[in-house]
Amino acid sequence: MVQLRLNSPCKREFERDVYRPGVISLTRLTWGSLGGGVALAAIALLSTGSGVGVLYPPLAATCFINAACVYLRVARPRPVIAGHLVSSVAGLLAMSAGGALHGALPHWAAQAVALGLAVALAALFMQLADADHPPAAATAAIPVLLPLPMPPLLLPLHMAWGAVVAVLAAMTWNGVWFAYPAPEGENCPKCLGLHQDRTETGAFLACVLGAALMALRPLGNGLYEAGLGVLGLGGLAFVLHPVLTALSNARAGARTNGQTSGQTSGQTSAEQR
Repeated sequence: MVQLRLNSPCKREFERDVYRPGVISLTRLTWGSLGGGVALAAIALLSTGSGVGVLYPPLAATCFINAACVYLRVARPRPVIAGHLVSSVAGLLAMSAGGALHGALPHWAAQAVALGLAVALAALFMQLADADHPPAAATAAIPVLLPLPMPPLLLPLHMAWGAVVAVLAAMTWNGVWFAYPAPEGENCPKCLGLHQDRTETGAFLACVLGAALMALRPLGNGLYEAGLGVLGLGGLAFVLHPVLTALSNARAGARTNGQTSGQTSGQTSAEQR
């Protein structure tokens, strides 16, 4: 059932159970709406000033989620950044496939196939990276439909740049009232004040450094190129994080099982003696 809350902004109005979809609150209507608009305006200003082109429609949806739906998992930094990164790759692959089909199919049919492929690949890649972020599906679809504001191969890193700016804007805006990213549970790890583990925090800091260097493009192309490399490494760490975590957990489990087996064997030998 939808709730209606007309209380003025206060700490209580930003708690998980009321600052969410399904609750029409004066606080969320004002703070959440303004936050999304301010974030996209910041992205546009920085993009124009630095010459780092981005696709605004998917980032607009990201800004809304980061301001008004912050407790959802899809609003956390890793899904936001990695989601746009891998979906950009999906869009480029679909764009290439659509180009290859133009000789065999009418333009409208080739474009339809490419659009479907773009979203399907984006969904596949985001799930493989455990980085589900719905707005990023639009990042995959746009290259099939419209000219890009950057060389195609730079789309993934430019969209990751826009996602980093969106996350930083969300941290600044939401941080007035509550922690962003929000903790996922009582036992959520915390590193450097952020509710994420050390690997995620390290990857995020690399992405921030890379984005900052890219924004210095007017001062020298070398800074921009260095930023591309650093942001690429941070983004790759985000994408590989689930695999690395699974391997680490598997090794820890194997060590625990080995220790348990050793203790059991030792106890059995002692009893036999």
